[in-house]
Amino acid sequence: GYSAAKSGIINLTRNLAVKWARDGIRVNAVAPGVIDTPMTAPMMGIPAIVDAELAHVPLGRFGSPEEVAAAVAFLCTEQSSYTSGAVFVIDGASDCL
Repeated sequence: GYSAAKSGIINLTRNLAVKWARDGIRVNAVAPGVIDTPMTAPMMGIPAIVDAELAHVPLGRFGSPEEVAAAVAFLCTEQSSYTSGAVFVIDGASDCL
């Protein structure tokens, strides 16, 4: 289910970007992996879960909210004015798509 939902978001992003481009509307998405937030905090005390998650992340760590925020901030700037239909994957090169 997770992979199908993520694929749906990717396709929706691209389709809406194409559909609304002539109206000057840009559509992009951010697809984070496991990010160290209060939502993921409960699993941090369970080494087996942490190890299983990190086994899929070649960068060897969880992301930070600041790393996701930086991508979102970029999308809010004029420097991203030619960016539409993009999915910014912020997941440490995870193999869990």
